[in-house]
Amino acid sequence: MNQIYNYIQTSVPMKRDVVYPVKSRSDLKRVYNNIVNLSKRSPFYKIEITKENQDYTFGIKETALELKGKLNEMLDPKVSNFDTNTVMVSDEKVLNATLMSDVPQNIPREINIQISSLALAQENIGKELMNDSYALPRGTYLFEAKVRKETYSLIYDNNERHPNLEVMRNLVNYLNEEVPGITASVEKAEKNNYSFIKITANTTGSYEENTFSFQDEEYYDQGIAEFYGLNRIGTQASNAQFSLNGVDKQTLSNTFKLENVLQISLQGVNGKEDSVLLRITPDSEKVLSSVEKVMATYNKLIDLAKTRTQGSNASYNASKLLGEMKGMENVFGEELKACGIKIMNDGSLQLEDSLAVQASMDGGMKDLFTRENGFIARLKDKMEAIAINPMDYLEKTVVLYPNTQKGSFTNPYVTSMYSGLFFNSYC
Repeated sequence: MNQIYNYIQTSVPMKRDVVYPVKSRSDLKRVYNNIVNLSKRSPFYKIEITKENQDYTFGIKETALELKGKLNEMLDPKVSNFDTNTVMVSDEKVLNATLMSDVPQNIPREINIQISSLALAQENIGKELMNDSYALPRGTYLFEAKVRKETYSLIYDNNERHPNLEVMRNLVNYLNEEVPGITASVEKAEKNNYSFIKITANTTGSYEENTFSFQDEEYYDQGIAEFYGLNRIGTQASNAQFSLNGVDKQTLSNTFKLENVLQISLQGVNGKEDSVLLRITPDSEKVLSSVEKVMATYNKLIDLAKTRTQGSNASYNASKLLGEMKGMENVFGEELKACGIKIMNDGSLQLEDSLAVQASMDGGMKDLFTRENGFIARLKDKMEAIAINPMDYLEKTVVLYPNTQKGSFTNPYVTSMYSGLFFNSYC
């Protein structure tokens, strides 16, 4: 019989991801007792063992076990994502925000932010000089750069006279290589054939002094820093000024962390009259992704039964399965509708985006899957019944009814063929 079962199993197209449909020894014992009791009550059947019957019977059993396993998994927050959160921003042009934890704590669920000014980096704008003028005299130029508290001694050799544009490009490359914390570049001026050097700090925010500065050696009448205007400040460094729920704040950077839970990046100014609302809500995208996986398995079971009714003249037991599933859907129709789950004409289920998103955010979807006496609870019981006795939905001929009047009566084990299709699927 093991060889027969293994041969038939290779022809079944679906594979069950869930290895252990039962989670404890007590569950296993309950399933075992149900199988034994079912075997005692069931008549002895004659079944036509065709490939079609084999595929259908094993198919609905495996799919029922898979669905039951997925329904049980939805009680695990890591699988269901019911406790996973995201942050919604009312105006993403002004700021964006990202949660650093799926389950944020010690932070308000709603935050109003008013942004007065953004943090700025110091920016120096050099002198505008004609590109093809040979203005810088020959010589070796010693100067220093100070970035925050670090000082860098620099030497630039100009042994031969070169056009200003060439010298500026060489000097910019030298500064970028030798001075960390700044970025230098050569920019075109508004005047035709004129350029200047722009130097920008890599960090924003003010420390009550210049972020960086340049200084020529004292014994030079005119050093290279003064010649190209490396120390001319165009934009002064400043901090971001904003308020959180009415409390004034400032930061050195436009990106900061709130309670190590929420990362906020300021991108614009909205003033004191307007505010940006941040709302921490359940992550509907992740929740609905988990729900869709459950519904896909549910619809696979419906499709198996529907295909059976279309492909066989004597398929009344497959119609019975469809009828039982539709009956459950009708009983709990309002419960499903409230969660944005639409019942289709063939008995399959489909998500309606707007209602489903709302249900995932307000907790309705979580209640659907955790309610003790709702649709999901009934569905789990139904899947266990189908897995234990898939033969109930296959056409068969009764050969012998059990004689239950005898106290010592026990039916021979027919679980492998009728009620359980090998009980070790549960082990």
